[in-house]
Amino acid sequence: MYTTPAAGDGRRRRSREAAEGGELPDRPNVLMIVVDCLRADRVFGANRSCRTPNVDALVARGAVAPNMFVENSITSPAFASLFTGCSSLRHGVTSLLGVQLNPDLTTLADLFAANGYRTHAEVTGPLMPQIGLSQGFDEYHYRDQRECFFCGWGESLIARLKRKGFAAPWFLLVHFWELHEPRQVAPEFAGGEWGATTYDRSWSGLDSYLGRLLNAAGPDTAVILTGDHGERLTERIEPASLLPYFMHKLRIPMLQKEEDTRVGEDVELMNRQSGRLHDVAVDLAQQTAGGGRLGVAKRLAVLLRLGRVALTRMRTQKRRPGWRGLTEWLRLKWDDMHVAWAVARGDSRDAQLHLLRTTLSQFHLQHGFHVYDYLARVPFIVAGLPGLAAGRTDAAVRNLDVLPTLVEALGLATPTPDWHGVSFWPQLHDGGAAERPLYMEARGGAQATHAFYVRGVRRDGWKLAYAPHDSRAPAELYDLRADPAETRNLFAANPETAAALRAECEALAAAWSAAGDGAAMSAADRAAMVEKLKSLGYM
Repeated sequence: MYTTPAAGDGRRRRSREAAEGGELPDRPNVLMIVVDCLRADRVFGANRSCRTPNVDALVARGAVAPNMFVENSITSPAFASLFTGCSSLRHGVTSLLGVQLNPDLTTLADLFAANGYRTHAEVTGPLMPQIGLSQGFDEYHYRDQRECFFCGWGESLIARLKRKGFAAPWFLLVHFWELHEPRQVAPEFAGGEWGATTYDRSWSGLDSYLGRLLNAAGPDTAVILTGDHGERLTERIEPASLLPYFMHKLRIPMLQKEEDTRVGEDVELMNRQSGRLHDVAVDLAQQTAGGGRLGVAKRLAVLLRLGRVALTRMRTQKRRPGWRGLTEWLRLKWDDMHVAWAVARGDSRDAQLHLLRTTLSQFHLQHGFHVYDYLARVPFIVAGLPGLAAGRTDAAVRNLDVLPTLVEALGLATPTPDWHGVSFWPQLHDGGAAERPLYMEARGGAQATHAFYVRGVRRDGWKLAYAPHDSRAPAELYDLRADPAETRNLFAANPETAAALRAECEALAAAWSAAGDGAAMSAADRAAMVEKLKSLGYM
């Protein structure tokens, strides 16, 4: 569906009238490509099994920042930070459901529109217009996640670019979903020669399409390529860390190593089922969000859906052999009965808690559960901007720095800046490495922040992760120079370093959260988002 937001229409009209009158300088068309779940090491890593000649060529001719980090490794918050230059503590999109973008903020699309650009977005996944990210776009095209690049949608986008179907100057954002679980692999890239894993083969296939997309956009188009967050692939979760602590607290079993290989198959099974237990929990939570209680008829209707849930669970648990499979099945049945009783009582608290449990279940430990670098580090490449030669900065930058960087690079007129980001345009020229603290957080994709909430800060080669609302949770401190994989927790041996980093993290959180907040979704918008998140397998 296409939506054209009304906010800012007058401002965009006046800006374009000025542009047509010759009052604004000529600027290039801008194509921003955001690949969901794209890890930086799949663009800059030396030991990649994927084959990406087109992206490699873009890296060779562009300026790159291999160490860009997102604040929250969930799609909606990451995009909101990219669009506004602000922390989620201000823009308000802290998770997948329940809040909208702070309407007082100026978005990247607002700025391009105010400077004479036609603004377009091609998005999918959870980025429905209900979140508010459509603000500033003339055309915000949301597509179903199954419309991938090797389907009709991909061909129609290339055809539109070739026939110059976007009025210049244009800003076009294209969001790709193919790397997200369950991964989509173009048929001709299914062989092992395109990568050792499904993830790498999917990325190899997408690279081939990106080459065609860049050719269709034309040589005079400025190109930006980045990701919204990383992804857990083969990384091991350390036992004495925050995730196992919260999983135990929430009564969620951690996967054994030998079970990890079955996660993808189980995700696909669960995604094919429409009657999942947490669908019921979310439905209940939305119905009682204002403190109300369900009527008898609604409770009965919800309870009837539990039968379909039981069938789904049984199909999944049949794949677990031996006593472990039996005990896990019994535990799930106990949880089912517990939630059924919550439904019968009309109690939304247990439903919300169950939503958190399912978000952190064995099907959703790909991202969003921690602040590790493999979840937060994404690539950043920019090519074709006026006055920018090929270059590289190894400084740790943030995706919320992209907006001020583009404002400086393109000379965009802007109101008084109200963002948290800082331009790294000078570093792209001279390769400087001016470090600043990187605030991070993880909420497990749900709103229950006191049940699961990890804060982190990255500064001067150190990373601290801790639970601000749970004094009994373990804290994690890593020396990233000596231990880039974050496997050796040095918290006990370095209390002073940890204390200093925590104080800095808390100060950032306090300063950024004081400036604003997101807006609550309407009941209709919440219902639409719930249905979409179900189809994506998040619920």
